[in-house]
Amino acid sequence: MGKRFFKHPWIIIVTALVITAGFATQLGKLEIDNSLRIYLPVEHESYVRLEEMEAEFGSTDIIGIVLEAREGSILTADYVNLLRDITERIEDVLQVDEVTSLANIDYIYGRDGSLIAGSLVGDDFAGTPAELRDIREKIAGWDDMYHRVIISDDWKSTQMSVTLETGLGSKEKQAALDAVRLIVAETAVDPNIKVTYVGDPVVSESAGQFMRSDMARLIPLVVLVVIICLFLSFGSVEGTVLPLITVLLSSIWSLGIMGMLNVTFTIVSSVIPVALIAIGSAYGIHVMNHYYAALDKEPGPVGRERHREIILKGLTGVLPAVILAAVTTVAGFISLVGSPLVPLRSFSVFTALGIVFSLLLSISFIPALLMVKPEKSIGRRSGFLDGIKAKLKAKGTPAQTDTAVKTEAPSKPSILYRLYRILAGSPVRLVLFSMVIIAVSAFGIRRITVDTALVNYFPADSQVRQDIDFVDERFAGTNSIYLIVEGQEKGDMTRPEILKPLDELQTHLSETYGEIGKTVSFSTFVKRMNQVMHIPENPAVYETNWEDDFSGDKGLESFGFSSFDDSGSGLSSFDDEFSFGGDDDWSGTDDGYIDPNIAYATKLGEPMTFREGMALLEKAYSTAGGSAATVQGIVRELEKELNYNGAAYYEIPYDPAKYPAATTEELQDLVSQYLLLFSGSLDNFIDDSLVPRTGRVAIQLRTRSTTVIEGIINDAEAYAAAHFPEGYTVHATGNAQLEYVMTELIISSQMRSLLFSLVSVFLILAIYFRSPLAGLVGAVPLLFAILLNYMAMGIFNINLDMFTSLIASIAVGVGIDYTIHFMTNYREERQLSGNLQEVTRKTLEKSGRGIVTNALSVGLGFLVLCLSRFVVLRYIGILVAVVMFTSSVLAMTVIPGLLNIFDFKFMKRKKNRPEEA
Repeated sequence: MGKRFFKHPWIIIVTALVITAGFATQLGKLEIDNSLRIYLPVEHESYVRLEEMEAEFGSTDIIGIVLEAREGSILTADYVNLLRDITERIEDVLQVDEVTSLANIDYIYGRDGSLIAGSLVGDDFAGTPAELRDIREKIAGWDDMYHRVIISDDWKSTQMSVTLETGLGSKEKQAALDAVRLIVAETAVDPNIKVTYVGDPVVSESAGQFMRSDMARLIPLVVLVVIICLFLSFGSVEGTVLPLITVLLSSIWSLGIMGMLNVTFTIVSSVIPVALIAIGSAYGIHVMNHYYAALDKEPGPVGRERHREIILKGLTGVLPAVILAAVTTVAGFISLVGSPLVPLRSFSVFTALGIVFSLLLSISFIPALLMVKPEKSIGRRSGFLDGIKAKLKAKGTPAQTDTAVKTEAPSKPSILYRLYRILAGSPVRLVLFSMVIIAVSAFGIRRITVDTALVNYFPADSQVRQDIDFVDERFAGTNSIYLIVEGQEKGDMTRPEILKPLDELQTHLSETYGEIGKTVSFSTFVKRMNQVMHIPENPAVYETNWEDDFSGDKGLESFGFSSFDDSGSGLSSFDDEFSFGGDDDWSGTDDGYIDPNIAYATKLGEPMTFREGMALLEKAYSTAGGSAATVQGIVRELEKELNYNGAAYYEIPYDPAKYPAATTEELQDLVSQYLLLFSGSLDNFIDDSLVPRTGRVAIQLRTRSTTVIEGIINDAEAYAAAHFPEGYTVHATGNAQLEYVMTELIISSQMRSLLFSLVSVFLILAIYFRSPLAGLVGAVPLLFAILLNYMAMGIFNINLDMFTSLIASIAVGVGIDYTIHFMTNYREERQLSGNLQEVTRKTLEKSGRGIVTNALSVGLGFLVLCLSRFVVLRYIGILVAVVMFTSSVLAMTVIPGLLNIFDFKFMKRKKNRPEEA
């Protein structure tokens, strides 16, 4: 069959090249996308929730733009007009849904009985000092909304949020980012202005740039490493080039299929060509080794027909070994196919495919190329290294001395044998060695942190990280969690019974977690509406109009409120220390309700003695926290005491005693009427402008730590379960929640992939050696290597994430080759001798060099990743090198230790087929 298959080698060569050319044309279809949601399957609950939230409340794909004045304040007439110009131009970009900036953000105030959502900066802004001062006062007056959202504490920086349309692809997001950058570059030409961009589209763009840069640099470097290893191994051009060609072609095939199937190319995918080049060359090396071994046995010149027979003979001898090596490696990589994380599945499938392609090309393309060698080249290879050795030997150089040493060395134990004797040469040493591995692994594993924040993949000194840190330091944060609160019926979100605990939840989270920069929800707007509708007016207005015209111009009904029933109670509790005078100072209605704003207005209009002022200040100081009080807190308490600008009513209307209402149901009507009076839009926070059933809480974070995010989400859900009324549900979503979910998925998928890998190793070895005990023996060193990998991660503070979770699969996929190599050679020697120590020594002499060389070549190939611009890929390079070292050493120490202690029968069993040797 082999002879028929290779009857026309040029057909094989041309076919392989044509297939390669076809797949190469598909490489241009690879779309790089590293947006967070690309990592989760579309059917996952968190993905579905995010999509539903965006459909209801708008996109979470936001480009943040920060403009900083290097000198002076950003709040000047020129810069405000600049912001207005930029805002208006970006609003016209095709992919942009909404722009929020200092120039157009809403400012809620009352006028003519209505709640107006005007602009913080008026349309007639002329830039006068008075207007600028007014803007500052407005910003300070609604701290919950504006603080660190649109302007920094030092008034030098302002932030704009550009919300993109929902459902955009990576190319459309990039187009929007390019358009935004162009507008800002054309408009913000003042050299005093520094511009910073943040947001998920910016991170994705930076990741793509890093990936292109890495692939342009790293792939040639990996190729160079493989070339050096191959040339030092074979000392010939064809021995170097042919195995290399197979891995390059297999990489093109694998990536071409990705492009053809429109599989997204992520940071994880960028490891595929490196892995294939570093690992896949082994099959070509095996084929070339057997070819040269058979060729060296020929005593005389070799003709073309004899050369063909030598190639087929070498291929027949190596075929079972390379197929077994490929199957075991594929088993290691394919263990990730069950991962719920899409990039890990893609990595698993296409790396496994690449390994299969490397195998197929090694056993077909390489022999075909050898068969069409020029006849004058048949029977010899380039003797570059052999020539050097011959010259050194002829001159009596140290190389000759080394040769002499090697001829005398067999009588002495090799380094590998001495290493085996030290670590596992007796039952006691093997047990102690195993216990040390388990102990140090347990110590390191306890220190492992699971964190999937994509931003952490970038080095701390990269521009994208510096920009994020800059914005996090000056504003509320660049990361977000959204809490979705759902009632059962329309209008449920207007009930004070939910609005008050919702507002208290926001306060609880902000006070508990310093990483939270801002929380905003529907309750934030209700408090502002309530405040605006209770700003004290001139007391003369109340004295002249209240009793005679309660339903007229200045009573509560003048603001559009419906009359409440006669059961409404008066204000039952006012602070005794702040007396508004006797009953004569109060005006009320027939139902007994007395408007406290009359007393507030009167008090604000009266002079205050020094004693009264000091008493008021002392009370504000105490209420604000005493010695821990801040100036801002004291001022806030003073404003509440005097209800300055309605500060005493910046709250959820919850207590009927303070309002013209007898029950909380009537207070719900009050909130509903606020919505009727409101002229602005609350689409980002409630699902219906009048009778909302669902509300959204936006939590801005100055952290990417999934540990902190997990704490916030769990705390919020626990608080809601304890304090929210029955019938309301709360769940978290948003980019931060996706990263938290990815952390959980990595842990679960890692356990499944490890179990799958070890079971696969057990089955493969059990079938190959026809004994379940062989599977157990072979699995032990691989398990130890994986534990030591986790130990290294814990000790050196390397997070367990999507990338480092690949190491276990690589350890199994490559490490099992060392195990099979050693156990196969040990069985051959064991069937020839009963002296177990001699069997071990000869096995190490026969297989040790091959195992070490393979481990070095793979480890060095992956070490090239240390030159990556991504921090996480540097970790991959280091960890794979460590795993290659540990798995090879363990295969040559633990396995002979176990085999010599138990002397298993399957190692003494005769082989059925002579060719297996």
